[in-house]
Amino acid sequence: MAVKLRRENVMSHFGHDGDQYDVIVAGGGPAGIGAALGAAMNGAKTLLLEEKAYMGGVGAVSGWMPYNRLFRHGKSRHGVHELFVNKILSYGPAASRPGKTSWTDGDGLHIHPDYLRLAILELFEENGVDYLLHSPVSDVIKDDKRLIGVVCDGKYGRSVFYGKTFIDCTGDGDMAFRAGAKVMMGRETDGMYMPVTLGFVVSNVDEDRLFHAIEQQGYEAFIKQIIDAEEEGYSVSMFYSFDKTTVPGIISVNNGGQRNLGIVNALDIEDLNLSERTGLQVAIDFVKICHEKQIPGLENCYLIRTGQALGVRETRRIEGEYVLTMEDAQQDKKFPDVVALRYGTIDPGGLQEVRNFHGTIKDGHQYPYRCMLPKGVEGLLVAGRCASLTHLGLTVAKSQGNMMGIGQAAGVACAIAARQNITPRQVDVGQVQSCLKSMGVALEA
Repeated sequence: MAVKLRRENVMSHFGHDGDQYDVIVAGGGPAGIGAALGAAMNGAKTLLLEEKAYMGGVGAVSGWMPYNRLFRHGKSRHGVHELFVNKILSYGPAASRPGKTSWTDGDGLHIHPDYLRLAILELFEENGVDYLLHSPVSDVIKDDKRLIGVVCDGKYGRSVFYGKTFIDCTGDGDMAFRAGAKVMMGRETDGMYMPVTLGFVVSNVDEDRLFHAIEQQGYEAFIKQIIDAEEEGYSVSMFYSFDKTTVPGIISVNNGGQRNLGIVNALDIEDLNLSERTGLQVAIDFVKICHEKQIPGLENCYLIRTGQALGVRETRRIEGEYVLTMEDAQQDKKFPDVVALRYGTIDPGGLQEVRNFHGTIKDGHQYPYRCMLPKGVEGLLVAGRCASLTHLGLTVAKSQGNMMGIGQAAGVACAIAARQNITPRQVDVGQVQSCLKSMGVALEA
């Protein structure tokens, strides 16, 4: 039987100006979900702040984007992953469908974006995580080098939240940057970033014919007939990826943004405007091309809508106590402070030279705690794509499920730090590892 939502029940889970917490998480994408739930499941009074109107990251932005690496070869990864998956599956087939099985996108789910957003809120409410949407972290409060509070500014005024520990899961490293952490930007050789994407969704698709044509022609040949339309003046992407949804005849289209735009920095206001404008053109021209070229299965497709926001793959990366490289993943380097495993492969988001010239990685390689510890700032961990990684290190196994696992480790560590009244840098990593193992989390492949 349905339970009617009541105003007072919903609002009891909101954070309020001046509140004090054990753990404050900024950013409600996969890393932030893992961090908040990991902290709360270990007894920490936890608040998550999200700048947008929703949580879920790129899966909520783009529509049925694969939430991959939620499983390990089809089996549970336990901990937060199991909690999250069980919640999604409890909604039935209207909420999700099994994901792809490819080397890039395997072991996941295609999740309806609105069910995804609801699932996260319900998980937070059920597990004691306070939250506040429309709350970008605009400043921080420090006591010497230690972070003790964060500031959120909006049209509705200013709020301040105080905490014992903090986790930056913003993707852009906003909290860490404002706290004075050193950051790295772009590819070390030329400043290039992985592309910014405006995903979109199309309807009236003959799914069987589409995926049969891709299989018969081969992906590269199938996509080439779309990309070649650039010669006729159309705006085309560097790649297109098609995902089935929970609604028959509707396909979600991931892409790499318009080709040949040069360096696009998603922290630059002009580049953001450029990406929004060209992203719309790519989506609308895609439909035109499919009609004109009679692309199999897409001949009669219609554009339903583009994503609610741009999907960003890379901006700031903090400089931590250890900088994880692609070579670490390729060589299966072992770390005494391992707190998560990353599964999958190199996913450069369209920067094909990464895949072409740098080979493969170890599936299930170790991720060290030191990658989350920013130099020069106390009281803070950084999880997700803004953690301490080289550019090529970031292209490795950057899927949502892996980010959730790394966030989970950060949440557990901060819960321990808050309980013992120490900083995350002072935490005994052995305790973090023991706690994760007690949750069923694997730290060895």
